[in-house]
Amino acid sequence: MSLNDIKQALKKKLADQFESIELNPILSILIEHITGWDQLHQALHKDQPISEEQTLAFETAAAELAAGRPIQYITGKAWFMGEAYQVNEPVLIPRPETEELVDWIIEYAEIKGKALRILDIGTGSGCIAIALKKALPEATISAIDISTNALKIAEANADALKAEIEFIPLDILNTAFLPGQYDVIVSNPPYIPMQEMKHMELQVTAHEPNIALFVPDEDPLVFYKAIARLAKLHLTLNGQLFFEIHYDQGDTMIALLDEMHFHAELRPDMFGKDRMIRASLKPR
Repeated sequence: MSLNDIKQALKKKLADQFESIELNPILSILIEHITGWDQLHQALHKDQPISEEQTLAFETAAAELAAGRPIQYITGKAWFMGEAYQVNEPVLIPRPETEELVDWIIEYAEIKGKALRILDIGTGSGCIAIALKKALPEATISAIDISTNALKIAEANADALKAEIEFIPLDILNTAFLPGQYDVIVSNPPYIPMQEMKHMELQVTAHEPNIALFVPDEDPLVFYKAIARLAKLHLTLNGQLFFEIHYDQGDTMIALLDEMHFHAELRPDMFGKDRMIRASLKPR
């Protein structure tokens, strides 16, 4: 079989799961993963024969895609801020919206000074902490997560990308203190109410770690409350708290932070949805 034969067979098999506009880039990523050929090579050599081993790899990957497994977990790689990160089921797949949160922190550092002490809470793949270290090499950055499996992946990513990060296992909901004092505390915590699970895509709910996504319906801001409480103890003078939030929690988050004696600023993401908050303690 040629590469083009394989591509057409995959399109036919996966037509019910994906729109064409979504499937084409997924197949390009998959072909590069299995053959090592970039998009240009794929176009120039579409009639080149594929080995039996590669054909079997395509069949296995197609079955995984049909079952809802994200392409990033199949290839073991996701891109964030221009860098490739190792990912698998213990960690969330980095989203482009989160890049905007990182950019906002970098903007702040350009004004405040780059030698900041930064803590990333719920680091997952380590993408926020590592991207900040790459952009702000003078910063001292620590990252915590409840999952030891996630921390192993984050450490591997930090090593691969040559970013010096201190990784700490910690359950943010069951701790009275953080490991130090920080100029910036950032978190993209779980924030999706459990009731929304039934409306979400299977590739998210069945494959990405639910512990990193969902919160109880009766207390959807549980992580924000815990982190803000700890931030009051561990932010330096004029320190900043950065959050990624659920798109419909903007007003509620502003009210919560105001009640906890923070001044908060809300910023929309690239799609115009309320997605990010920066907060600082009000003067007493």
